[in-house]
Amino acid sequence: MISLLYIYRLIYTFSKVVTEKKGGKIILDRYKILAELSAHEHSVVWLAQHRTLHTRRVIKGIRRSHPAHSLLAAEATTLMNLSHPGIPSVFDVDEDTEFIYIIEEYIEGITLKDFYLKKDVREEQLLDHLEQICSVLEYLQDRSIRLIQLDLKPENIMISDRVRIIDLGTASREGERTDFRFVSEGYSAPEQRTGAALGKESDVYSLGKLILFMTEHSSVSKKTGKKLERIAKRCTEEERKNRVGSFVIVSKMLKGATVGKSKKHKAGKAGTCARKIAVIGLARGCGTTHLALSLASTLAERAPVVFFQKRRDDALMEILSEGCRGRLSGRIHYRTPGHVTEGAGSDAYGSVAGRSGDADRYWSATDRSGDARIVADLGGEPGRVFKDALTRFDLVILVGSGAPWRRTDYDFLERMTAEGLITKSCRVIMNMAGRDAAQLLPQGTRAYLFPFENDPFSPGSETRKLFGKIVGGS
Repeated sequence: MISLLYIYRLIYTFSKVVTEKKGGKIILDRYKILAELSAHEHSVVWLAQHRTLHTRRVIKGIRRSHPAHSLLAAEATTLMNLSHPGIPSVFDVDEDTEFIYIIEEYIEGITLKDFYLKKDVREEQLLDHLEQICSVLEYLQDRSIRLIQLDLKPENIMISDRVRIIDLGTASREGERTDFRFVSEGYSAPEQRTGAALGKESDVYSLGKLILFMTEHSSVSKKTGKKLERIAKRCTEEERKNRVGSFVIVSKMLKGATVGKSKKHKAGKAGTCARKIAVIGLARGCGTTHLALSLASTLAERAPVVFFQKRRDDALMEILSEGCRGRLSGRIHYRTPGHVTEGAGSDAYGSVAGRSGDADRYWSATDRSGDARIVADLGGEPGRVFKDALTRFDLVILVGSGAPWRRTDYDFLERMTAEGLITKSCRVIMNMAGRDAAQLLPQGTRAYLFPFENDPFSPGSETRKLFGKIVGGS
């Protein structure tokens, strides 16, 4: 006789299959599974959608059978406190009887592996990608964090509006002895196979292997290729003590690998011209987007094409759709994460969120034209983006408010000045400021006053003159 328990199990199994076929499995009562992205012996990665917010998330499930599932869960909680544009945000860590779940930001784009295997990658792109990767690894090695990534490989790096390392599920504290061995063939350091205490040298080794892969699958000059191979060899020494000592040193070595590059786009000297410009607010509400749009409009009067990029599309969507229809230069291309709109066509403003497939094609044009300009509005959280921007842009403009009650906005500027990071490639602009606003600045800091103008798309003579001094060539 068939037991009642057996019948219940059949009914449960059948209903589960029907649920999955109709609408996808539900995890934690709030995430609907859209697709399984990968599956391994001890973990599964899903693409999911939040049932209430209708936003996509990546969910990594670590099986409780994993020999180090408790360690990985503890490290996942640590990841929630990280803040870097090259690392996806971790929103939550949860669990059930089978898995420990890490809920992460969903990043649209293409893996570095596919990008380099399928595209014609130029030398400038390769070096920019490596600088961004080093920036993330430097951040993880900050004294207050001291994390090692332990799984750096082409499949775990995404290229979208920037380079992001998407898998930190195996990250560990530097110096901790792991009780499991996680190895990615061809990229993991020799000591990862032994269960020994690991350090940043393990990630340096993986970075060296990554440099070799990227060099092999890109169009670099013979001379630069040899320099990159020598850097990779220094990173992948068998003995840990013989490897390059830090990612800061690797980054400096990479900057020395370029040969025959023109310096005409470096900012800071009279008569020169910045090509890639970042605009960062010292705090929210400083008028960063307004100033960045004014800069893009000014540059568009001379440059054949200007690319305006914003990290988030909230304010930009409202500005473009409501206030400025029909008054933009056809030489400005507007892009928010994953999307682009070209010029000032009649439907340009409403289509910002509708042409994601064209984003890479338009954005890559900046690499083919030495006269094109990039203006990137990086928002009002300087702690997240400033140091990274210094390595990626010719010029960084910091925007502060001139209001006397916002003195604390300049605390960040004071700290960066003390660290010697306010260099010739940085400019400070005070928005809505009178001449007495200089008292808000750290001692010895020079700042420009931004003229008051309502319309960022029709810059006046004072604005054009100001940006001519700051940027050059406009």
